[in-house]
Amino acid sequence: MSSRLLTVFIILGLVSLFADMAYEGAISVRGSYLSVIGAPVIAAGLAGVGWLASYGSRFLSGVVSDYFRRPRVLWLLVFTGYFVNVIAIPLLAFTRRWELVIALIVFERLGKGLRAPARDVILAEVSEGMGKGLGFGIHEAMDQAGAVLGPLIASLILASSSQDYSRVFTALGVPGAVAVILVAAAWFLYPSPKSITARGVGVGFKGLTRGYYVYTLGFIFFGLGLVSWDIVGYYARSTGFTGDYIALLYTVAMLVDGVLAIPSGILYDRVGVRSAVLAPLAAAVAGVLLPLLQVNPFIPVVAWGLAMGAYETNVRVAVADLVPREKRAFAYGLYGLAEGLAVFTGGIIQAGILGSAGIQALAIYIAVVELLGAAVFTVVR
Repeated sequence: MSSRLLTVFIILGLVSLFADMAYEGAISVRGSYLSVIGAPVIAAGLAGVGWLASYGSRFLSGVVSDYFRRPRVLWLLVFTGYFVNVIAIPLLAFTRRWELVIALIVFERLGKGLRAPARDVILAEVSEGMGKGLGFGIHEAMDQAGAVLGPLIASLILASSSQDYSRVFTALGVPGAVAVILVAAAWFLYPSPKSITARGVGVGFKGLTRGYYVYTLGFIFFGLGLVSWDIVGYYARSTGFTGDYIALLYTVAMLVDGVLAIPSGILYDRVGVRSAVLAPLAAAVAGVLLPLLQVNPFIPVVAWGLAMGAYETNVRVAVADLVPREKRAFAYGLYGLAEGLAVFTGGIIQAGILGSAGIQALAIYIAVVELLGAAVFTVVR
């Protein structure tokens, strides 16, 4: 691995660190903020439309990258995506209407969707020298360092400002701006990724493998069952938890996620795609333990963090190994679209179950759907 590739790899890790300080700091308090401003429980489910927007735009990003096959287009998608992050999160400080909060969530997620496939293509390429599993694991660990710091900052601001959410959202704009500057530096150092300059097989589904499609099906089940923190945070706030405590719980989940990242990546390099089954299994356990939130919140929160850790590392990196290099951008985009549809639909279903049948029924739904996803992952080759 050359020193230039290592430098770009480190910078991309720092980009994710600072961007996640902003995004994860915001997501740690979004659910409780919706509760504070009087939003109905369905609003917490509708926050999942942000996932749909994110992963729908990932598909668009993948198609655009696959069609133009120009490094400048790839990097422009990455830069624009992070720039949107800087705008959307501070704007949350100026609204107390839940409809506008959802709109800003969608706007911010559109930015993430544009940047993620393009960034993952570059990341998969610059980390090949160390092993993609380890590379994605280290990147995820840096990502989660930001995901721990952001919610921790949010919790401290809320605790010291009489639950002033506006201060939280304004402060989180600073690390978002740092991330944009670092993207520009990485672009300067590595302007022409080989994956995007290689001759492709054309825009479309040609070149995608059977294993990729089966894998995507498994992930659809995973997305349908994965409970979002917006729903967890909303439920926790409605049962009496304060916003700063909910943000602190999210910090714990992200710490668990980060600790798991590198071991998950090493496991992937040893056993391959089969390691992805850990994500739905952990999510099923988190679902079963969800009713314990009022008794001992750290138990379900740790389980949720384990599920996110397995997802963020093993699930993402597998896409790069299931398709030819020249189809990675399109494959990440299509997989993202399926993920967004699944998570959005799952969020609506989960909010409906929580509002009408309660937390016990929601736990059963999550466990059943995640076990179906685990069964599908076991047959991926």
